[in-house]
Amino acid sequence: MKSSSGFTLIELLVAMGIMAVLTGMAAFNFNQSRLRARDVQRKNDLGQLQKALELYRNDNNEYPVAAGYQTSLTSPTAYIKTTYTDVRASEWVDYQYLPAADNKTYYLMTCLENAADSAKTSNEAQCALFSTETNPCRCGHTVDTRTGVMYIISQP
Repeated sequence: MKSSSGFTLIELLVAMGIMAVLTGMAAFNFNQSRLRARDVQRKNDLGQLQKALELYRNDNNEYPVAAGYQTSLTSPTAYIKTTYTDVRASEWVDYQYLPAADNKTYYLMTCLENAADSAKTSNEAQCALFSTETNPCRCGHTVDTRTGVMYIISQP
């Protein structure tokens, strides 16, 4: 009787199938981690802008005007060292700043990629300040790809 060592075709196909499923799961988790990391960066950037705006207000008794607000924070006094832009730059909505008419309060907005983020804004009145869409709390690069959600912080 002949004894053969090795694997059968079925055993090889099963092993390859298991490896394919595990690889697919790992790739999905990796992409979700990158998405969440970009959202954390956005929140941190808005936090830094918020601190800089408060320092500006302490010195000037009002917040800067909307046009060129980051430039106002870099000169003549440097409240921030660099201007902040979204981590996806041209592919995504950039950071938005909206001061009130009296420059005594403001809103900062960014668009988060993770629609399930617990920090997303659900206040449609606040979202409507930055959007004219039928679902104002959705955001993204183009009208067809509104897959993100708004994250808004305000002061005071």
